[in-house]
Amino acid sequence: MAGAPAPALRLASQDPLTVRGAHFKAHERVRVTAYVAAAKYSKRVRATTIGAFKVTFDVPMAFDPCVESLRITAVGARGSDAALKLPQRACPPAP
Repeated sequence: MAGAPAPALRLASQDPLTVRGAHFKAHERVRVTAYVAAAKYSKRVRATTIGAFKVTFDVPMAFDPCVESLRITAVGARGSDAALKLPQRACPPAP
């Protein structure tokens, strides 16, 4: 028999920087931290009854995957944790 799905994060939007979490424990308090370039942004949220949440960060500019990497971690007060890492992409130079 398979266990419950592991907590997971996904990037919902780059502008504004929005992350969705799933499969956390019901009503768990979660600290979500985004590392964009050299800056660190952190917020606390509470998961819903089904263990989901959405958080939007007040990043001063839109995240550009061609210029910077992005790492997001989420750690719950009751032991749930997940991470998302988007490395900097190799984009063609602007014309």
